[in-house]
Amino acid sequence: MRGICMKRTIEWMGKDLVIHVYNENGHIGSVVTGEPYIKENETHVTFNTWNQLGHKDDIVATMYVKAAVMKYHCVVSCICGIHLDHITPLEMQAIFNWVKEDIKTL
Repeated sequence: MRGICMKRTIEWMGKDLVIHVYNENGHIGSVVTGEPYIKENETHVTFNTWNQLGHKDDIVATMYVKAAVMKYHCVVSCICGIHLDHITPLEMQAIFNWVKEDIKTL
């Protein structure tokens, strides 16, 4: 398996939060924005998603947005671009494992 160098940054934009997630071949593959809303006394998240043609970075971006919205109760946008040519299932799992651990530190 190839070494994958994942990076994540967070930046407050007023009361809103912007998250960037990428690897050494980073790009803008997907942008997901979420905001909280209350229904029946519970907080939920509504999402807006934009993907470049053929990209699936929204899967990771949505994970970050949901976690951050629920934690900070604000509007959150995640710009995500993770690229590996001929990615294997094992490499995809390694990325998801990294993301799940990283989300705990938001």
